[in-house]
Amino acid sequence: MAKLTLVAIVAAALAVSAFASEFTSPHVAHLTSTNYEEQTGDGKVYFIKYYAPWCGHCKRLANTWKELGEELKDVASIVIAHVDCTTDRDVCTNAQVKGYPTLKVIHKGEEIKAYRGPRDKDSLKSFIEEAAKEVTTEA
Repeated sequence: MAKLTLVAIVAAALAVSAFASEFTSPHVAHLTSTNYEEQTGDGKVYFIKYYAPWCGHCKRLANTWKELGEELKDVASIVIAHVDCTTDRDVCTNAQVKGYPTLKVIHKGEEIKAYRGPRDKDSLKSFIEEAAKEVTTEA
């Protein structure tokens, strides 16, 4: 019985780490209930993916989101980020997330716009660059 329990614990840990690595990237900021407000209020333009690790659409977007983060890592005014809505439900509730993935632009702690276009890297990149230009050139 103890061996069976240990096997179940190890299997669960491996499943969680597999989900985590699928979405993790050094160029995508991981926002949580403890850092969300401080981070998104820092004056940078955040393009945030609100997701659930079990969501098929989220899984399909994961590599593209990491590539977008990599491509924009040297743009100081733009941060590519994500929030796991299964672990930080309060953040997603406050952001009025109704489905996964939800993509939103946040600047100075306020939602600027939601993204509902194609989910290829070039379309996402064009959208966030234009959104960043709009909010950073306002008087």
